[in-house]
Amino acid sequence: MKRFGIVEGFYGKLLSFDERKIFCDALKSSELNFYLYAPKEDPFIRTHIDLEHTKEWLNDFEDFASFTEELGINLGIGLSLINTNDFENLKTKIRQFMGFKIKYFSILFDDIDSNFDYQNQKRVMTDLMDSFPEINLDYCPTVYSSELINKNIEHANYFSQFTKDRIKDLNFFWTGEKVISTSLNKDSETDLDEENSSLISIWDNYFTTDSCPKKMNLTLMKHLDHSYLMSKDCYLVNLTGMPRTDSLIIDLFGNFKAKSDSSFEDILLKHGVDERLIPYVYLFDPSQKIKIDSDTKDKIHKIMFTWFHPLKNEWYPYLHNLKNWE
Repeated sequence: MKRFGIVEGFYGKLLSFDERKIFCDALKSSELNFYLYAPKEDPFIRTHIDLEHTKEWLNDFEDFASFTEELGINLGIGLSLINTNDFENLKTKIRQFMGFKIKYFSILFDDIDSNFDYQNQKRVMTDLMDSFPEINLDYCPTVYSSELINKNIEHANYFSQFTKDRIKDLNFFWTGEKVISTSLNKDSETDLDEENSSLISIWDNYFTTDSCPKKMNLTLMKHLDHSYLMSKDCYLVNLTGMPRTDSLIIDLFGNFKAKSDSSFEDILLKHGVDERLIPYVYLFDPSQKIKIDSDTKDKIHKIMFTWFHPLKNEWYPYLHNLKNWE
């Protein structure tokens, strides 16, 4: 099954299950089929995988898993192994989520200590493949974009091992040339020596705001080549943690994938963007070299204080930043 959908994989915010259900409804409406639960702020699947979620959380998750199943949305779990001593705890966690009928698991080695080398990761993945042949398994390597390859000697050595001794026939995540890539196409895989490009799953961070909280990228997927998208077995868009904005992003992704006739402007208006702001949405396009004149700043300022909508509340910091650009 090809997986097109979203990943809850950002820093700084943790969504409620009610918000997650709204996103699943949006996925269904957009004819997308996958939700990867992998928030960086859930310690029980990352930094403290040895600890249990509360009983209340587990009950809420079970309800959420049933909800996604009813909608026909496939739910996956992203688990991190920060410490090799937690390997048995990782297995326990997988069994626990399997009890909720979860069949998709991603083991995430991103943003962890460099002393956890690739050969250790390969042993972990090989063991999991042998221990859980009934699940769908993939992983995110520690070096997951071109810009990280030469970050330091540890990353360079890691990537050399990764390319020479890749786990055969196992999908892995890649974010492209950058951690937040503003262009995704076949050239995004130049540094990867992989004959079967479909095994390279894309974790698309284009819309995320956690690493740059004053800037927001927003276009009708201008960064993405459609044929490249459709060549993938798995393509997931990472969210922002802003519920109204994320529902809009899901709609943009679904329309782009389907090659819908809906325009960018129509989709924005549908989600509550003030029509006065439409002429200025190009300011959220990272491919544009922008210098904002004083007249535009004044217009943005007026919109900020006369547009009343929950989406405005989410966008206020970004509009404020635009207003202050030189």
